[in-house]
Amino acid sequence: MKAVVIKEYGEAEVLQVQNNVSYPRIEENQVVIENYAAGINPHDLYLRKGMLAPILDYGPPLIPGLDIAGKIVDIGEAVSNYSIGQNVYGMMDANAKFAKSGFAKTGAYAEYSVTRADTLSLMPHNLSFVEAASIPLVSLTAYQAIVKKVNAKQNQRILINGASGGVGCAAMQIAKHIGLEITAVCSERTNSFVESFHPSRIINYEHSNFTETREKYDIIFDVVGNKDFESCLNNLTETGIYISNVPSSNTFEAFQNPDEEEKYGFNENNKYNWVIPSGKDLAEISKMVNGGHLKATINKVFDIDRVKEAHEYTENSIPKGKNVLSIKE
Repeated sequence: MKAVVIKEYGEAEVLQVQNNVSYPRIEENQVVIENYAAGINPHDLYLRKGMLAPILDYGPPLIPGLDIAGKIVDIGEAVSNYSIGQNVYGMMDANAKFAKSGFAKTGAYAEYSVTRADTLSLMPHNLSFVEAASIPLVSLTAYQAIVKKVNAKQNQRILINGASGGVGCAAMQIAKHIGLEITAVCSERTNSFVESFHPSRIINYEHSNFTETREKYDIIFDVVGNKDFESCLNNLTETGIYISNVPSSNTFEAFQNPDEEEKYGFNENNKYNWVIPSGKDLAEISKMVNGGHLKATINKVFDIDRVKEAHEYTENSIPKGKNVLSIKE
Protein backbone atom coordinates (compact mmCIF):
# COMPACT_ATOMS: atom_id res chain seq x y z
CA MET A 1 0.00 0.00 0.00
CA LYS A 2 1.01 3.64 -0.37
CA ALA A 3 2.09 5.41 2.81
CA VAL A 4 4.29 8.22 4.06
CA VAL A 5 7.22 6.77 6.00
CA ILE A 6 9.72 8.46 8.33
CA LYS A 7 12.97 6.49 8.63
CA GLU A 8 14.80 9.15 10.60
CA TYR A 9 13.81 12.35 12.41
CA GLY A 10 14.37 15.68 10.70
CA GLU A 11 12.94 18.34 8.42
CA ALA A 12 10.26 17.74 5.78
CA GLU A 13 12.78 15.98 3.51
CA VAL A 14 12.61 12.87 5.72
CA LEU A 15 9.00 12.26 4.63
CA GLN A 16 9.11 9.47 2.04
CA VAL A 17 6.10 8.40 -0.02
CA GLN A 18 6.42 4.64 -0.56
CA ASN A 19 4.20 2.26 -2.52
CA ASN A 20 5.21 -1.10 -1.02
CA VAL A 21 4.38 -0.62 2.67
CA SER A 22 2.91 -3.66 4.41
CA TYR A 23 -0.84 -3.82 4.98
CA PRO A 24 -1.57 -3.36 8.71
CA ARG A 25 -2.14 -6.39 10.94
CA ILE A 26 -5.32 -6.45 12.99
CA GLU A 27 -6.07 -7.41 16.61
CA GLU A 28 -9.47 -8.60 17.83
CA ASN A 29 -10.57 -5.15 19.08
CA GLN A 30 -9.35 -3.26 16.02
CA VAL A 31 -10.57 -2.34 12.56
CA VAL A 32 -8.78 -1.48 9.33
CA ILE A 33 -9.76 1.79 7.66
CA GLU A 34 -9.33 2.52 3.97
CA ASN A 35 -8.30 6.15 4.35
CA TYR A 36 -9.60 8.83 2.01
CA ALA A 37 -8.09 11.76 3.91
CA ALA A 38 -5.85 12.50 6.90
CA GLY A 39 -5.66 15.68 8.96
CA ILE A 40 -2.35 17.49 9.44
CA ASN A 41 -1.66 18.57 13.02
CA PRO A 42 1.25 20.26 14.85
CA HIS A 43 1.73 16.87 16.52
CA ASP A 44 2.79 15.48 13.12
CA LEU A 45 5.52 18.11 12.85
CA TYR A 46 6.75 17.44 16.40
CA LEU A 47 6.76 13.70 15.69
CA ARG A 48 8.72 14.13 12.45
CA LYS A 49 11.37 16.27 14.16
CA GLY A 50 11.83 13.82 17.02
CA MET A 51 10.52 16.26 19.64
CA LEU A 52 8.17 13.60 21.03
CA ALA A 53 10.74 10.79 21.03
CA PRO A 54 11.40 10.97 24.80
CA ILE A 55 7.74 10.22 25.62
CA LEU A 56 6.90 7.66 22.94
CA ASP A 57 7.38 3.92 23.10
CA TYR A 58 7.93 3.62 19.35
CA GLY A 59 10.17 5.29 16.79
CA PRO A 60 11.32 5.19 13.14
CA PRO A 61 10.48 3.71 10.80
CA LEU A 62 6.96 5.03 11.36
CA ILE A 63 3.93 6.42 9.55
CA PRO A 64 2.80 9.81 10.92
CA GLY A 65 -0.72 11.13 11.34
CA LEU A 66 -3.60 10.68 13.79
CA ASP A 67 -6.71 12.06 12.03
CA ILE A 68 -8.41 9.57 9.71
CA ALA A 69 -11.57 9.50 7.62
CA GLY A 70 -12.54 6.56 5.43
CA LYS A 71 -14.33 3.22 5.11
CA ILE A 72 -14.05 0.14 7.30
CA VAL A 73 -12.61 -2.76 5.28
CA ASP A 74 -11.71 -5.29 8.00
CA ILE A 75 -12.96 -5.96 11.52
CA GLY A 76 -11.51 -7.82 14.49
CA GLU A 77 -13.41 -10.71 16.07
CA ALA A 78 -14.35 -8.73 19.20
CA VAL A 79 -15.79 -5.74 17.32
CA SER A 80 -19.59 -5.77 17.24
CA ASN A 81 -20.60 -2.13 16.88
CA TYR A 82 -19.23 -1.52 13.36
CA SER A 83 -19.52 -3.29 10.04
CA ILE A 84 -17.51 -3.40 6.83
CA GLY A 85 -18.36 -0.58 4.45
CA GLN A 86 -19.32 2.03 7.05
CA ASN A 87 -17.86 5.53 6.77
CA VAL A 88 -16.03 6.44 9.98
CA TYR A 89 -13.62 9.03 11.28
CA GLY A 90 -11.53 9.47 14.37
CA MET A 91 -8.27 10.21 16.12
CA MET A 92 -6.66 6.84 15.56
CA ASP A 93 -4.50 4.78 17.91
CA ALA A 94 -2.71 1.77 16.42
CA ASN A 95 -2.07 0.39 19.91
CA ALA A 96 -4.32 -2.58 20.67
CA LYS A 97 -4.59 -1.35 24.26
CA PHE A 98 -4.82 2.21 25.55
CA ALA A 99 -1.49 2.97 27.18
CA LYS A 100 -0.37 5.98 29.20
CA SER A 101 2.91 6.11 27.34
CA GLY A 102 2.49 9.32 25.41
CA PHE A 103 0.31 10.16 22.46
CA ALA A 104 -1.69 7.57 20.55
CA LYS A 105 0.25 5.53 18.00
CA THR A 106 0.19 7.11 14.55
CA GLY A 107 -0.40 5.74 11.05
CA ALA A 108 -2.94 7.98 9.28
CA TYR A 109 -0.74 9.02 6.33
CA ALA A 110 -1.46 5.77 4.51
CA GLU A 111 -4.01 4.09 2.27
CA TYR A 112 -4.92 1.78 5.16
CA SER A 113 -4.68 2.26 8.92
CA VAL A 114 -5.44 0.03 11.88
CA THR A 115 -7.06 1.48 14.99
CA ARG A 116 -9.11 0.36 17.97
CA ALA A 117 -12.84 0.46 17.34
CA ASP A 118 -13.31 2.59 20.47
CA THR A 119 -11.44 5.49 18.82
CA LEU A 120 -14.01 5.87 16.01
CA SER A 121 -17.39 7.42 15.36
CA LEU A 122 -19.68 7.14 12.37
CA MET A 123 -18.92 9.96 9.97
CA PRO A 124 -21.60 12.67 9.83
CA HIS A 125 -23.51 12.43 6.55
CA ASN A 126 -23.09 16.13 5.80
CA LEU A 127 -19.28 15.92 5.66
CA SER A 128 -16.89 14.96 2.88
CA PHE A 129 -13.95 12.73 3.79
CA VAL A 130 -11.61 15.74 3.66
CA GLU A 131 -13.87 17.72 5.98
CA ALA A 132 -14.23 14.79 8.35
CA ALA A 133 -10.45 14.29 8.55
CA SER A 134 -10.02 17.88 9.73
CA ILE A 135 -12.20 17.44 12.82
CA PRO A 136 -11.19 14.67 15.27
CA LEU A 137 -7.97 15.67 17.05
CA VAL A 138 -8.64 19.40 17.27
CA SER A 139 -12.28 18.99 18.28
CA LEU A 140 -11.46 16.31 20.83
CA THR A 141 -8.79 18.61 22.27
CA ALA A 142 -11.26 21.48 22.61
CA TYR A 143 -14.14 19.30 23.83
CA GLN A 144 -12.11 17.45 26.42
CA ALA A 145 -10.68 20.74 27.71
CA ILE A 146 -13.80 22.92 27.78
CA VAL A 147 -16.53 20.37 28.49
CA LYS A 148 -14.81 17.59 30.45
CA LYS A 149 -11.83 19.19 32.20
CA VAL A 150 -13.30 22.63 32.93
CA ASN A 151 -17.01 21.77 32.91
CA ALA A 152 -17.84 25.13 31.33
CA LYS A 153 -21.26 26.62 32.03
CA GLN A 154 -23.53 28.91 30.03
CA ASN A 155 -22.74 32.65 30.31
CA GLN A 156 -19.20 32.10 31.60
CA ARG A 157 -16.46 34.20 30.00
CA ILE A 158 -13.75 32.34 28.08
CA LEU A 159 -10.61 33.70 26.44
CA ILE A 160 -9.13 31.51 23.67
CA ASN A 161 -5.47 32.31 23.07
CA GLY A 162 -4.71 31.11 19.53
CA ALA A 163 -8.19 31.26 18.06
CA SER A 164 -7.34 30.93 14.36
CA GLY A 165 -5.77 27.45 14.43
CA GLY A 166 -7.57 24.14 14.28
CA VAL A 167 -8.05 23.77 18.04
CA GLY A 168 -8.99 27.44 18.38
CA CYS A 169 -11.67 27.20 15.69
CA ALA A 170 -13.15 24.11 17.32
CA ALA A 171 -12.98 25.74 20.75
CA MET A 172 -14.86 28.83 19.55
CA GLN A 173 -17.64 26.71 18.08
CA ILE A 174 -17.96 24.42 21.10
CA ALA A 175 -17.90 27.40 23.47
CA LYS A 176 -20.57 29.16 21.43
CA HIS A 177 -22.74 26.02 21.47
CA ILE A 178 -22.50 25.91 25.28
CA GLY A 179 -23.39 29.61 25.49
CA LEU A 180 -20.10 31.12 26.64
CA GLU A 181 -19.03 34.72 26.10
CA ILE A 182 -15.95 34.37 23.87
CA THR A 183 -12.87 36.56 23.62
CA ALA A 184 -10.61 35.40 20.78
CA VAL A 185 -6.90 36.22 20.57
CA CYS A 186 -5.37 36.17 17.08
CA SER A 187 -3.15 38.09 14.67
CA GLU A 188 -4.22 40.99 12.48
CA ARG A 189 -3.85 38.75 9.39
CA THR A 190 -6.39 36.26 10.76
CA ASN A 191 -8.77 38.82 12.24
CA SER A 192 -11.43 38.60 9.50
CA PHE A 193 -11.25 34.79 9.54
CA VAL A 194 -11.80 34.67 13.30
CA GLU A 195 -14.61 37.22 12.98
CA SER A 196 -16.56 34.68 10.89
CA PHE A 197 -17.02 32.61 14.09
CA HIS A 198 -18.70 35.61 15.78
CA PRO A 199 -16.81 35.82 19.07
CA SER A 200 -17.94 38.54 21.47
CA ARG A 201 -14.55 40.23 21.25
CA ILE A 202 -11.27 39.89 19.34
CA ILE A 203 -7.87 40.87 20.72
CA ASN A 204 -5.03 41.39 18.25
CA TYR A 205 -1.96 40.05 20.05
CA GLU A 206 0.32 42.16 17.83
CA HIS A 207 -1.21 45.31 19.30
CA SER A 208 -2.32 44.25 22.78
CA ASN A 209 -1.24 41.75 25.43
CA PHE A 210 -4.36 40.46 27.16
CA THR A 211 -2.40 39.78 30.37
CA GLU A 212 -1.77 43.54 30.68
CA THR A 213 -5.49 44.36 30.76
CA ARG A 214 -7.90 44.28 33.70
CA GLU A 215 -10.38 41.95 31.99
CA LYS A 216 -11.39 38.90 34.03
CA TYR A 217 -12.30 35.50 32.61
CA ASP A 218 -13.78 32.33 34.04
CA ILE A 219 -11.68 30.26 31.62
CA ILE A 220 -8.45 31.02 29.77
CA PHE A 221 -7.80 28.33 27.17
CA ASP A 222 -4.19 28.69 26.00
CA VAL A 223 -4.02 26.84 22.70
CA VAL A 224 -0.57 28.09 21.68
CA GLY A 225 1.11 27.72 25.06
CA ASN A 226 2.92 31.07 25.07
CA LYS A 227 1.40 32.05 28.43
CA ASP A 228 1.23 30.23 31.74
CA PHE A 229 -0.93 30.13 34.84
CA GLU A 230 1.14 32.71 36.72
CA SER A 231 1.09 35.26 33.89
CA CYS A 232 -2.70 34.91 33.59
CA LEU A 233 -3.54 35.08 37.31
CA ASN A 234 -4.62 38.73 37.21
CA ASN A 235 -7.04 37.93 34.37
CA LEU A 236 -8.82 35.07 36.11
CA THR A 237 -11.86 35.41 38.30
CA GLU A 238 -11.63 34.09 41.85
CA THR A 239 -12.68 30.64 40.66
CA GLY A 240 -11.23 31.07 37.16
CA ILE A 241 -9.35 28.27 35.42
CA TYR A 242 -6.28 28.39 33.18
CA ILE A 243 -5.97 25.36 30.89
CA SER A 244 -3.57 24.56 28.05
CA ASN A 245 -3.34 21.69 25.59
CA VAL A 246 0.34 22.24 24.78
CA PRO A 247 2.29 19.19 26.05
CA SER A 248 5.19 19.51 28.45
CA SER A 249 7.15 17.20 30.73
CA ASN A 250 4.84 18.22 33.58
CA THR A 251 1.66 17.42 31.67
CA PHE A 252 3.05 14.05 30.66
CA GLU A 253 3.96 13.16 34.23
CA ALA A 254 0.58 14.35 35.53
CA PHE A 255 -1.23 12.37 32.83
CA GLN A 256 0.55 9.22 33.96
CA ASN A 257 -0.16 9.98 37.63
CA PRO A 258 -3.61 11.64 37.77
CA ASP A 259 -3.85 11.30 41.55
CA GLU A 260 -0.69 13.35 42.00
CA GLU A 261 -1.46 16.38 39.77
CA GLU A 262 -0.55 18.90 42.48
CA LYS A 263 2.92 17.39 42.63
CA TYR A 264 3.45 18.65 39.08
CA GLY A 265 2.01 22.13 39.66
CA PHE A 266 -1.62 21.52 38.67
CA ASN A 267 -4.69 22.24 40.79
CA GLU A 268 -8.35 23.24 40.49
CA ASN A 269 -7.38 26.58 38.88
CA ASN A 270 -4.40 25.44 36.78
CA LYS A 271 -5.18 22.52 34.50
CA TYR A 272 -3.72 20.70 31.51
CA ASN A 273 -5.48 18.84 28.71
CA TRP A 274 -3.73 15.78 27.26
CA VAL A 275 -5.99 14.81 24.36
CA ILE A 276 -6.86 11.13 24.10
CA PRO A 277 -8.66 9.18 21.35
CA SER A 278 -12.31 8.64 22.28
CA GLY A 279 -15.08 7.45 20.01
CA LYS A 280 -17.55 8.31 22.78
CA ASP A 281 -16.44 11.94 22.90
CA LEU A 282 -16.29 12.10 19.11
CA ALA A 283 -19.91 10.89 18.95
CA GLU A 284 -20.89 13.96 21.01
CA ILE A 285 -18.92 16.13 18.62
CA SER A 286 -20.71 14.44 15.71
CA LYS A 287 -24.03 15.55 17.23
CA MET A 288 -22.78 19.14 17.10
CA VAL A 289 -21.74 18.67 13.47
CA ASN A 290 -25.09 17.14 12.53
CA GLY A 291 -26.89 19.97 14.33
CA GLY A 292 -24.95 22.65 12.47
CA HIS A 293 -23.11 23.84 15.60
CA LEU A 294 -19.63 22.74 14.52
CA LYS A 295 -18.25 22.92 11.00
CA ALA A 296 -15.03 21.83 9.36
CA THR A 297 -12.60 24.68 8.83
CA ILE A 298 -10.37 23.68 5.93
CA ASN A 299 -7.42 25.90 5.10
CA LYS A 300 -5.67 23.93 2.34
CA VAL A 301 -5.79 20.40 0.89
CA PHE A 302 -2.68 18.59 -0.37
CA ASP A 303 -2.41 15.34 -2.29
CA ILE A 304 -0.45 12.73 -0.34
CA ASP A 305 2.39 12.93 -2.90
CA ARG A 306 2.86 16.58 -1.81
CA VAL A 307 3.29 15.72 1.85
CA LYS A 308 6.66 17.50 2.13
CA GLU A 309 5.12 20.70 0.80
CA ALA A 310 2.16 20.22 3.15
CA HIS A 311 4.41 20.02 6.20
CA GLU A 312 6.50 23.02 5.14
CA TYR A 313 3.36 25.06 4.51
CA THR A 314 1.82 24.05 7.86
CA GLU A 315 5.01 24.91 9.69
CA ASN A 316 5.60 28.30 8.08
CA SER A 317 2.11 29.75 7.59
CA ILE A 318 -0.24 31.59 9.94
CA PRO A 319 -2.94 29.03 10.81
CA LYS A 320 -6.48 29.49 9.52
CA GLY A 321 -8.17 26.22 10.38
CA LYS A 322 -6.80 22.86 9.27
CA ASN A 323 -4.66 21.54 6.44
CA VAL A 324 -5.54 18.07 5.14
CA LEU A 325 -3.90 15.32 3.08
CA SER A 326 -6.10 13.82 0.37
CA ILE A 327 -5.20 10.14 0.11
CA LYS A 328 -7.90 8.91 -2.29
CA GLU A 329 -10.32 10.90 -4.38
